[in-house]
This record gives sequence, C-alpha cells and structure tokens, in this order.
Amino acid sequence: MCWSCNPLCGGCRPPRKRAVACPECGAFNVVDLEHFHEGNPCSRCGADLTAAVLPAPVTCRVCGEACYNPCRKGREGAGGKEAAAPDAGNGAPGVRPCRMRVGKPLLDS
Repeated sequence: MCWSCNPLCGGCRPPRKRAVACPECGAFNVVDLEHFHEGNPCSRCGADLTAAVLPAPVTCRVCGEACYNPCRKGREGAGGKEAAAPDAGNGAPGVRPCRMRVGKPLLDS
C-alpha cells in the first residue's frame, strides 16, 4: 500500500492522469482522465491526443466485468501476477465486486 497516491501510477486504483508522447512532435503531455473531454491538444504542437490517451478496455480480473480505465489489479489480478480471473463457482469469472472499476467509456462516441 502506498503512503501517498501518485495520480499517474494506477497500481491500486485507475490512474487519474496519463502521460503520453505526442505522435506528431514527440513531446510528453499529461492528460487528466478524471475530467476527460474531447479535444486534448498537445502543449507543443496542438495535435489532438485523444486517441493516444484513451486506454483500451479490458475485462477486470477482480470482478470479471469490463473496465474502461483499468488499474494494475484489474489487469494482473489481486496477487500482482498475470493470471486468469478467479472463478465464482458458477462459471462466471470474478469473486467480488470491484469498487474502482470504470464502467462506462471515458469518451462517448
């Protein structure tokens, strides 16, 4: 457990900010995912970084549901290792609800 939360980490909860390199000029930009909106321009050249910032949705390994801004526990499981989602006994993955899961896309298309 961390002493203070780094908004870029994403270890135990979804990252609040994401650092990306601009595909046009290569400058690093930090985009706020909590207050995400369409049109995130690069600070140097003004290119739109929306496609580079959006994380790919994954199936959470904690609860077995789709997550649109996954944390490390959701990608690797609660033990920190790459593992299959636990089985709830009825054939459905997941053993407990995930309180950190982002259940809707960050940007509605």
